[in-house]
Amino acid sequence: MENMRVKHLVSFLLFLCLTRICSPSPNPDANQKHFVLVHGAGHGAWCWYKVSTLLTSIGHNVTALDLAASGVNPKQVQQLHSLSDYAEPLMRFMKSLLPMERVILVGHSMGGAAISIAMEKFPEKIYIAVFATALMPGPAFNYFNLSSQVSSTDSQITTSHTLSKKC
Repeated sequence: MENMRVKHLVSFLLFLCLTRICSPSPNPDANQKHFVLVHGAGHGAWCWYKVSTLLTSIGHNVTALDLAASGVNPKQVQQLHSLSDYAEPLMRFMKSLLPMERVILVGHSMGGAAISIAMEKFPEKIYIAVFATALMPGPAFNYFNLSSQVSSTDSQITTSHTLSKKC
């Protein structure tokens, strides 16, 4: 129940933030933006259906992608060897954009790591990026370091929990 409240709150806050960017103008085409919605781990493009519907209803173009091994993407999890493999559908989409076309990238959770890669590779094609409760790598934050720290912490918790049960 709490998880659903958080999802609804994130969707609502994202919508409120984006309405500032997307406010109507006398010329409807001038304010039409192209949103690229990138899901988190364990999800797919389907999780953006409410946000996608709202943005489309006010005249924006919306693309919700399935990252590798997610949603209807045919790639299998065992075929993913890196974060770049996971983000490959987004990179292919970004390459397909027209030279002067710019998009608003929106990433949730692990989708933040994917849009970060796109920001590095295609800065000229990005109007703005929105990290909605998403991973946001930077000079002092590296996903791979976080992953190893989480694994280390997890093994410490598992070990201490197992030891305390035996004692």
